[in-house]
Amino acid sequence: MGNFSMRCLQKASDQMLASPPRAERCVLHLDMDAYFAAVEQRDLPIYRGIPLVVCHTSSDFCIHGVVATASYEARHWGIKAGMSVWEARSLCPHAHFIHANIPKYLYNTRRLVRLCESYTPKIEVFSIDEVFLDLTSQVKPGDWKQALQIARHLKEKIREELGLTASVGLGPNKLVAKMASELQKPDGLTLVRPEEFSAIFSPMPVNKLVGVGPRMLLRLRSLGIERIGDLASTPVKVLERRFGILGKILRLAAEGKDYSPVGEGRAEDLVKSFGHSLSLRGGSDDLDLLSNTLLGLTDAVTRRMRREGYLGRTVNLRLRVGYSRGYARSITLKEYTCLPRPIFENARSLLEREASLGVWEDKITTIGVSVSQLKRAEEGRQLSIWEYLDPREEKLTRVLDDLYNKYGEGVVTRASLLGSFSLSGMNPVLP
Repeated sequence: MGNFSMRCLQKASDQMLASPPRAERCVLHLDMDAYFAAVEQRDLPIYRGIPLVVCHTSSDFCIHGVVATASYEARHWGIKAGMSVWEARSLCPHAHFIHANIPKYLYNTRRLVRLCESYTPKIEVFSIDEVFLDLTSQVKPGDWKQALQIARHLKEKIREELGLTASVGLGPNKLVAKMASELQKPDGLTLVRPEEFSAIFSPMPVNKLVGVGPRMLLRLRSLGIERIGDLASTPVKVLERRFGILGKILRLAAEGKDYSPVGEGRAEDLVKSFGHSLSLRGGSDDLDLLSNTLLGLTDAVTRRMRREGYLGRTVNLRLRVGYSRGYARSITLKEYTCLPRPIFENARSLLEREASLGVWEDKITTIGVSVSQLKRAEEGRQLSIWEYLDPREEKLTRVLDDLYNKYGEGVVTRASLLGSFSLSGMNPVLP
């Protein structure tokens, strides 16, 4: 299973706690519909009813980068999140492409979380557009009609107070509730009772199970597992022999079992990572160019981290080889930082290691770097002995930030980025 898929499954189920709860639970999963695009269409009527694509990009004209969210009008043309911007443009040239306004979306999410807290104190902010609510103490045991009433009321409050729509799933646990919310989109409301899980989901392809990505799908197919029902009927020992402990997690998920509690997620914890990526039209296998691109992206990422007041510890490199195969690699630093040098050096070492393996069958078409495992800068960080003895980088970074804040991002540029990047890596212009 790929790293992303594995984390997704484990996050959705918290690795399936060993012991089941004592009583039947009622969990609600709230998934905002085309969230970023919906917020923009709400605020700007000119975007309503037309294909709108919200991009994670540093290009002024949304030429580079990746799609963050596409409106349902744009999805009709095959545009989806994670797709490169230029590929989305080729699918729908007449769509409107705009920059993602993350602070505005976070503000709306905080309003959404406060609204959810009026229904139950037990909520978990799963992502910027997803929230779990534990309604077990708000409804009578087995009273799903009451749960449906709460869900309808919550959807109506979201429509009235935020001007947005959400798809809601109800089920006996987080996993089932999340899968249920995907069944009717947009603006759907789906209830899956414990006894209904098998009838509804068993006939579905196994990749409809949360966390089963392309790689895991191929591995499951090698065992003759095509549908969720096939996975649920496969002996646990067979799955454990092939996948280890993950095999047991997969089997439990295929049976609709998830004992993980709804965690207490705070709206302040919504920021999970900072990252930038760049699509290279035509691709490149020039390691110097890729490394230089990585440097510009790292400057942009660390600049945002310092501006927002965050430190990070895990460096993530994302690559797409050709137009089909993509993968990610990561490394965790000993100390938290927001300085570009340690983040770039580790990202570059990941890139060089991948290049040295000689497994690239095609050119790199997308490269990205992100920093996760964050904490607020006011919590402080421990300096390494080298930083303590030589604080020049920290002082230089502070001076550069002051210059950028006063005169704009393009006032100072690394010499190595001249001709390749303008605005010090915030606006890549690659051949």
